[in-house]
Amino acid sequence: MIRGFICVICGCILSACMPQVSPVRNAPPPRLMGTSHIFTIAGFSKPAGVTVDGDGYLYVADHGKSEIIVVNSDGKRVESIGRFGWREGEFDRPADVALDAQLRLYIADSGNNRLQRFSLVNRDFGTVVGSTALLLNEPQGVATDIRGYIYIADTWNHRILKVDPLGRLQMEIGGPGLFSRPQSVMVDASDNIYVSDTGNHRIQKLDFSGSQVAIWGEEGTGKGQFRNPAGISHDRFRNIYIADQGNHRIQVLSPDGGYLAEFGQQFLDDPVDVAIDRDLHVYVTDMSAGDIEVFRMIYEMAEGVRKE
Repeated sequence: MIRGFICVICGCILSACMPQVSPVRNAPPPRLMGTSHIFTIAGFSKPAGVTVDGDGYLYVADHGKSEIIVVNSDGKRVESIGRFGWREGEFDRPADVALDAQLRLYIADSGNNRLQRFSLVNRDFGTVVGSTALLLNEPQGVATDIRGYIYIADTWNHRILKVDPLGRLQMEIGGPGLFSRPQSVMVDASDNIYVSDTGNHRIQKLDFSGSQVAIWGEEGTGKGQFRNPAGISHDRFRNIYIADQGNHRIQVLSPDGGYLAEFGQQFLDDPVDVAIDRDLHVYVTDMSAGDIEVFRMIYEMAEGVRKE
C-alpha cells in the first residue's frame, strides 16, 4: 500500500465506453522490430499535450498560443479552439488534452488552475474543476478511462485526482514523498493508472484503487532510466510509451515495465507528450522546436494478431 493518503469518495458509475486504442486480446504481443520517422507537422508555438481520435484527428494543447489546435492525419490544420484569457473557453498556457466517448474534450488549463471541458458536439465550454473547493495548482496532465472518469495530474499539489464529468471527487492519491511534480497520467483498459512522477525521474503504476503496483526507472541516461519523464501513452498491444524529456527520446516499455526500445534522439529536442493511433503512428510534441514529429512503429505481426 502506498504511503501518504488515498481518499475514495463513492460516486455513480458512468456508462461511457471509449478507448481510442484497444489492446489486442487473447494473443501474445508481437515483437517490436523498430521505428521509422515519417514526417514533421510544423506551425505550432509551444505544443504540449496531444491526443488522437479514432479518425486520426490530433488535438494539440499549444502552450504558447493558449489555444487548442486540431489537425488531420495529413498534418493540415482544421480549426483552433479557444484563445488566451480567463473566462470559459479561454486558456492560459494549456498543458494537456484528453477525449472521452461522448466527444468531450478535457483541457488542463494550467495557467488558470482549472480543468475545462469542450463538447465537440454541442460546441460549448464548461469548467469541471477549479472553480469550487477542489483547487488545482498548475495541472499538467489529464486522462479519461473507459467509464468516463477523468484523471488530473495536479502537478504542483503533487497528487493525482479522479473526478466524474461533473467535477465530483472520486479519489485523491498523494502525500509526502509519493509524487514529485507529476506531469502526466494515463489509464489502461484494466483501470491501471500510470503516472509520470517527473520530479522523481520514474514511472509509477497503480491499480484501480490507487494502490502501488510497481515503480519503474530512476534518474539516468541508460535503458529504463529517465530524466524528467513527461507524457505517457500506450499502443494497442499495451506497450507503454514515455516522453523522456531530459534525454530527448521516447522510451517504450512492456506492460510489466521491461525495456523494449527507444527512438527519436535524432529528431527530438524537447519531447513533452506522445500519442499513438490504431495504425501505430506515434505523434510526439516537441515544445522547443514548435512541431510534432510523426513516427511509425514496426511490429513483427505474428499469426493471429490483427487490428481490432
